[in-house]
Formats: sequence, C-alpha cells, structure tokens
Amino acid sequence: MLSNRFQKRVLQGLISVWLLSSFLFITWGLTPDDHFFLVLRFEKWLALNAVGVSVAVSTYVFQTLTHSRILTPSIMGLDAIYLLISLVIISVLGTGSYLAMNAIHLFLMNSLVMIGFALLIFGGLILRFHRDMNRLLLIGIVIGLLVQALNEFLGRMISPEDFVVFQGAAFARFDQLDRQVLWIAVVVLAVCLGLVWRLHAVLDIFRLGRNHVINLGIAYVPMTCLFLMLVAALVSVSTALVGPILFFGLLVVALVQQCFPDGKSGYHLLLVAIVGALILVAGQTLFEHVLSMKATLSVVIEVIGGSVFFMLLLKRGRQ
Repeated sequence: MLSNRFQKRVLQGLISVWLLSSFLFITWGLTPDDHFFLVLRFEKWLALNAVGVSVAVSTYVFQTLTHSRILTPSIMGLDAIYLLISLVIISVLGTGSYLAMNAIHLFLMNSLVMIGFALLIFGGLILRFHRDMNRLLLIGIVIGLLVQALNEFLGRMISPEDFVVFQGAAFARFDQLDRQVLWIAVVVLAVCLGLVWRLHAVLDIFRLGRNHVINLGIAYVPMTCLFLMLVAALVSVSTALVGPILFFGLLVVALVQQCFPDGKSGYHLLLVAIVGALILVAGQTLFEHVLSMKATLSVVIEVIGGSVFFMLLLKRGRQ
C-alpha cells in the first residue's frame, strides 16, 4: 500500500503540471489586451477538462462494475448511436440541414437519445441478467455491433459529399464548440461527477465482488443501475459535446492502474480525473500552439489507446 504522504505528493505533482499546462494553453502568444481570444481559449480549456474528467471517471466506474480492465463504456454502443443519429439526419434531411441545425437542439437530441437507449436496453438487461454480468456484457457487445453494422450500411448509401461531413462527426473535435451547449454540458457533467464522488466508498465494496456487496446490505441491482446510468450520462453528454473518443478512458485508467495498482476508489477517481484532464490540456497545447495543428489530438489518442488495448489483451491472454 502507498503511504498517505506519497499519495498526496503524487496528486500535488500532477495538479502542478496540470496548472502549468492550463496556463500555457490559455495564455500562449496572447497579451492581457486580447480579451476575446482569452475567453475563447478559456471555453475550450473548460471543455477539455470536462470531457477528460468525465470520460476517464466513467471508464473507471464501468471497469469497477464489470471487474475487467479491457472494457470501456463504448461497449454499450453509445458512440455508435451518436454516429447513427448523425447518419440518419444526413440521410433524411441532407447535409445542408444537418450543418444548419441549432447546436443546442442537436446536443439535446444526441444526449437524450443516447441516455434513453442506455436506459431502455441496459436497464432491462440488468433487471433480467443481474446475476450474470458476462451475459449482460455479451449482449451489450452484440447490440453495439448491430448498430455499427447499421452505420456501415447507411454510410454506403449516402453520397461521397455527405460521407465527408459524416466523417467529420466521427472524430472528437475541440475547436467547434457552442458556448450555450458548453455550459449546459458542464452543469450536467458536474452533477453526475458529484454523485459518483459521493458514492466512491460504494465502489470500494463493488471491487470485492457481488456477494460482498449483497452481504454488506447494499441493494446490488438498484446501485448497479444507478452507476451505469451515471456512466451513460457522462459518456453521452461528453460525446454529444465534442464527438466520440473510444480509447481515451481506457488509456487513462490503464496508466493509473499500472502505476498505482493499490489504493482506494476515491484516490483512483482523483488520479484518473487529473490525468484525463492533463492529457487533453497538455496534448491540445502541444498540437495547437507548438505543432500549429499539423496533427489531430483525437486521432493520436485513438492510436495510442488502441495500442494499449491490444497490449492489455495480450497480457490477459498470457495470464
């Protein structure tokens, strides 16, 4: 077990690096007179932190519930649902109508449909298969694959011009944010993160297994449903805000678990939150201010995260 003093020093070090990265991201190349650009950068910084913390925390909670280090909330098919919504709108209304849609209306529609999908599908599955988490996950994988197959089918039916617009929605974007949408998302994410933090002691019990949860007097099914709905809300709102980030949460949680395998859930939640925010803020600072956007942060994250995923699979296979 790590000493409390060492844990505090690690947190203080990570927070210091995050503060430095945040300062550089917001002020790089600007003066106090550039008020307009400072506001724009602050809003982008806020979105980076909100998404980084939310995706990382949701992945940690999901892996705690499933007792697996290779699964992410994307197994619920929420990313595929987000892409399906975009495809349906483009196919039915056309590219012009899709691009002209009100940002708030599109955000609310994406968020509500994804959360409703999670409630409808996985709420019912939990009630029926709460004693068999493996079967529940398998059904979730199959549903996600079906939605992905539908996306591929619709993607082949639209015109090349429409497909280019759809591809733009298939990757996370941090430079096209609506101010009103941002603040709505931040409020929702803050509420969900606050609820997760209040229940972090319950996550310690979930790490012991289902039988221990029941023996300690915790209502297993309702609490599992609550955690999964919080995960669904965090992933849905984050995805609706900036787009899908498939392997980012896996990358962050894998780094934290590899470096700090011991510790309570509260400490791990703080670590994944800080590391998630740090990676996005520092990465965007590098790609935007140093490399002048010659590469895209989301693509690099997906490549590295995918590599980590395969490494975890190979490691699990050897065990």
